[in-house]
Amino acid sequence: MPPPTTIYARERGSAPSGGGRGPEARVVYMDVPIVPNDPLHVGQKARVLSLIPCDELFLSEEETRARYYTARDIGVWGTVVRMRVEEEGVVEFILENDNIKSSITHVYLTAPREEGRTVRTPLWRRWLGGVAARPAKATRTIEIEDDVTVFENKTTLTFTALGSVERETR
Repeated sequence: MPPPTTIYARERGSAPSGGGRGPEARVVYMDVPIVPNDPLHVGQKARVLSLIPCDELFLSEEETRARYYTARDIGVWGTVVRMRVEEEGVVEFILENDNIKSSITHVYLTAPREEGRTVRTPLWRRWLGGVAARPAKATRTIEIEDDVTVFENKTTLTFTALGSVERETR
């Protein structure tokens, strides 16, 4: 089995899910501005890391587009269970979180619709979507950010009872 695809996404909101994980259970809505290594598709195993802009550390005041991010692990990994096309130009994937310790039950990942690059759709679904279902006019766009730097923490610090620190680098 291949390793899960890492998806870097920006959070745009959340809502209570009413799921079986307690009163804190929620659904998170995220945009995917960075092209994943494997295009998003139903049945895909993935983990989601939240992008946090850190431009102010690197850019001058003239540059306004985010090019530097830190990636934060939000405890979400699981399977993409559904795909929805509701607007022109974007597609939404629903990832069911397998991490039972997380309060996040599902993540709705919205990505630009570029077949073969950002998404992989079965041929019958592309045909049916083009003939039978007409998506609504686009109300927003998600620009793909090609020239970005993402800093991901690969070091885990473990504090022991005696006050020493163990460092593990992945």
